[in-house]
Amino acid sequence: MASIKVSELPAVTAVTPNDVLIINDENSTTSSITITNFTSSFINQSLAFTGNTSFSGTVSFLSGTTPVFNSDTVFSQRATFNGPISLGSLALIPIGSLSDVTVPATIPNGNVLTWDNTSGYWTSSVPVFTEVVQDVSPVLGGNLDVGGFSIVSASGSNVQIDPDGAGVLIATGNATRGSGQIKLNCELNSHGVTVKGPAHSAAASYTFILPVSMGSNAQVLTTNGTDQTSWVTLTAGSVGAATAAQGTKADSAMQVNGTNIIPAYADDASAANGGVVVGGFYRIGNAVQVRLT
Repeated sequence: MASIKVSELPAVTAVTPNDVLIINDENSTTSSITITNFTSSFINQSLAFTGNTSFSGTVSFLSGTTPVFNSDTVFSQRATFNGPISLGSLALIPIGSLSDVTVPATIPNGNVLTWDNTSGYWTSSVPVFTEVVQDVSPVLGGNLDVGGFSIVSASGSNVQIDPDGAGVLIATGNATRGSGQIKLNCELNSHGVTVKGPAHSAAASYTFILPVSMGSNAQVLTTNGTDQTSWVTLTAGSVGAATAAQGTKADSAMQVNGTNIIPAYADDASAANGGVVVGGFYRIGNAVQVRLT
């Protein structure tokens, strides 16, 4: 086994597997020595670095070598790893020390590392939520697809839909199902009653305001011709000849032409001008009408 001072050589040109490189303390102040012109390589040998080691030039650890750094190691130039990097259980990588990562002085608890494509670096940001309950003010970035599921509430609470400002809840239509509609199912969801808007061909746009109360038994719903509806009571006088007190059948008592003639008018307004009370009968041609306004 050979032993020689490095300072006695102008350059190290060859190292054999059985040789030992001994570096003496050539600097009593810094306790260090600088090796230059070291052109040989250690092949298939384990290299252990137990002191402060600085690599200021190009250093290659080829396949088969296992360098072990047991103390601080400084790479003054770019380090390239051609194989996988294995980190031990105590390994720590400071995010702020990476060149393409920027972090604020104080990072809020729970933040995550996010790539900022505009600035071209990784930065700390609020985490992307995995559950809607984590976001106290969620905003959709596109259409919400329920995927065949339902929107349900917990603990018997209501499901509220509250458009902002002048916004309204709209049930849209399409070429398949026709105009907008709302279906009200039975408790077993096996039957339902549908409320559906007029077809596009009707060009209908109006507001239908429900009465302020449930009304009374036998009352009928009427409209003021604009938007408000209300309940009215049909009396024997308003029905005229079509009453049970006449002792005749309704189909014979109410005749277009006969003893009990139903007057003919063009519409509700004409019937009102002609003396037909609200709830009274008149006809348009052979179609019997009830004056509603």
